Amino acid sequence: MSDFIFTESAEDNSRELFERIKSLFELKANIFDCFTAEALEVVNIATNEARSMRHNFVGTEHILLGLIAEKDGTAAQALTSRGIDLGRARLEVLKIWGESRGRMRQELPFTPSAKRLLETALQRSKNSGLTYVGTEHLLLGLIEPGRGVALKVLRDLGVSGEELVKALRDP
Repeated sequence: MSDFIFTESAEDNSRELFERIKSLFELKANIFDCFTAEALEVVNIATNEARSMRHNFVGTEHILLGLIAEKDGTAAQALTSRGIDLGRARLEVLKIWGESRGRMRQELPFTPSAKRLLETALQRSKNSGLTYVGTEHLLLGLIEPGRGVALKVLRDLGVSGEELVKALRDP
C-alpha cells in the first residue's frame, strides 16, 4: 500500500513540476493588452519574418527584424541610426539558421528567450511607471545579456547593446 501512495505522490509531484515549468514558458494571455500599435506590429512582423524563413518558432532574432521593419517606432530609429538595416540583419539571421525545409506549423511559438524578452519589456515599462509597452521597451528587453540570437546578429553587424541604449537616450 505504501508503494502505491509513494507512486501516486511522485506522479502528483511530477505533474505539478511539469505544470510549473510549462507555465514559465507560456506567455500570459494578456501580455499584449498594453502594447502600443507599433509594438504589436513588431510582433506581427516578427511572426511574418519567421514564416518567410520557414522557421517554426519566433525568436529574438525575428523580433529584432520586426523592430527594424516597423519604421515608426523609437527602436527602429535607434537601430537605423547605428547603421542597422533590414536586409543585412535578415542575411545574418539566415546565416545562423538558414531556411527550413520542414513542414510549417499553423501557430508559431515564441522561444523561451523571446518570451523572456516580451516579459522583460513589460516589466521595464511598469518600472518606469508607464501603462504601455513601446518598441523602445522591446529593444531594451532584447539587448539584455544572454538574450538569444538577436544579440549575436547585432554583434555581427558591429553594434553593441550599449550603443543602442545610448541611441535610445539621445535620438
